[in-house]
Amino acid sequence: MPTKRDVTPEDCGTSPSGGVQPLSAPLGPWASYAFAGRTVFATTTPHQRIEVVDLPALGPLGRAYRLDGRFMASLADAHICHELMVHPLLLAHGAVQRVLILGGGDGGSAREALRHPGVREVVVAELDAQVPATILQYLPAMADGAFDDPRTTLVIGDARDLVDAALCRKERFDAVVFDLTEADGNAAALHEAPFFARIRQLLGPGGGVALQLGSPWFQRDQVRRVLGALRGVFRHVRPATAYVPLYGTQWALAYASDAFDVRTALHAAPHTAPSAPGPVARESHHLRYLRHYAPHRHAALFDIAPELADILGEARTGNAPETTR
Repeated sequence: MPTKRDVTPEDCGTSPSGGVQPLSAPLGPWASYAFAGRTVFATTTPHQRIEVVDLPALGPLGRAYRLDGRFMASLADAHICHELMVHPLLLAHGAVQRVLILGGGDGGSAREALRHPGVREVVVAELDAQVPATILQYLPAMADGAFDDPRTTLVIGDARDLVDAALCRKERFDAVVFDLTEADGNAAALHEAPFFARIRQLLGPGGGVALQLGSPWFQRDQVRRVLGALRGVFRHVRPATAYVPLYGTQWALAYASDAFDVRTALHAAPHTAPSAPGPVARESHHLRYLRHYAPHRHAALFDIAPELADILGEARTGNAPETTR
């Protein structure tokens, strides 16, 4: 897979003037925020409104896209969530071969999964075919060739249908990444315990899940609800936080597995010297271009501030009772 390249101002067309207007977005039920931006492309599909915008505040990498008025990702900072949803989970597992990405039509999560030399298949289940088409035309650096990699399969359709079909075929995945729209919209049913239980059945031995929770400051009820659903299904559920500039706030993610606690189950260290033996050296080589995640920062992801402990539930174990697969 080609390495991630820098995007110049000419690539993204960001300009501090000319058609710039306020672009607001909701941030929970009681808050919103806005960027000054210029609309580059917009279309309405049977599923949603898609917009590509240039945001001068984020500099020469300020091109971003929105779905139904919500900012999804920008070239400037999309690597934060994509790296965090993929690498801690895959490294904790230690031997991932098959990855399922629910949503993920911008290709960013697939791009990160493909960095791992042991990964032999990435399936991206995207509802709206216009999303990858738009990304490939207006933000190609976000996918960075992920959809051209022979290990990637892009499936257009409802993620629930794909999961049901995979279960009928008795397929198994080592890692499932939820790269979906937020849990209070069209993807709400995919963030509830019944769907998590279906995903649990889809995981192979030692498998795990990564997903975004939302803002623990402004979407408290949503974050608590999704975490509660996860904890009712999986034995180990571990929340993490990171600041995402495009989202305007601190953001929460979670990792879930019956087999491991992602906070302590790190199997490989990308910062280890390339001369080190075995899989550690291979991971070091392939992950050396990461911009946000690094093993020496791994523990910091799970260092939940005291004021968020009640929302993210870190004061209690949160372990679900053992159940039979």
